[in-house]
Amino acid sequence: MAKSKVIKELASNEISLEVALNRLLIIASDIENDELAQWVENELNGYSDSAELPAYRVIDNTHFVYSGINGRFKVENAPLPFLEILGVDKREYSFNILDGVNSLTTLMTGKYEYGRDLTAMAGIVRAKTGISCTSIKQLVPKNVIENLISAIKSKLLKVLIKLDKEYGCLDELDIDITEKDPEEVRKINAMIINYIFEDRSIKIGDKNRIDGTEIRGGENHG
Repeated sequence: MAKSKVIKELASNEISLEVALNRLLIIASDIENDELAQWVENELNGYSDSAELPAYRVIDNTHFVYSGINGRFKVENAPLPFLEILGVDKREYSFNILDGVNSLTTLMTGKYEYGRDLTAMAGIVRAKTGISCTSIKQLVPKNVIENLISAIKSKLLKVLIKLDKEYGCLDELDIDITEKDPEEVRKINAMIINYIFEDRSIKIGDKNRIDGTEIRGGENHG
């Protein structure tokens, strides 16, 4: 059973994701897991456009709406079968969520919808359908944002539980890795990263590498 208070507090929503991530950032330094530290910083501060995104932040469950003229009717924020009109797979318009956890949490309680403007595609839509669009938007439903926040929390809990199991209580935020064999530390670090990035081989800094095929069975949590 997990001994660390931080795990129990996060699981019962007594502390925020931000607080738990900041605690993990300190621990990541102790265990010399630079990639874990970078993940934490990205989740806190947001991802850059060039950053590698975990799969849970690439969203294809979106919908499209438009305003404009359809025949004789003026419409506003009506559903638009955008992908069908263009004849493309939804993966071609997958949506990368780059915002940090605080911004995502604010989105859940705010009145604004998360999305992007695709009005530049209005000419193609008109050529194919005759619909005259003054705006086209791709929107991410709030339940998808909620699921994303839950995914981050789940990943974080798995990482903390693994660290608790391997190193003991985490509440002092001071882990001594010198008592473990360096190869064992390397494998623990690789397992932790596999909880976050589940579909690729894993590199830990410049010093360590473990192929995804080496991570099996009960250690491959997803």
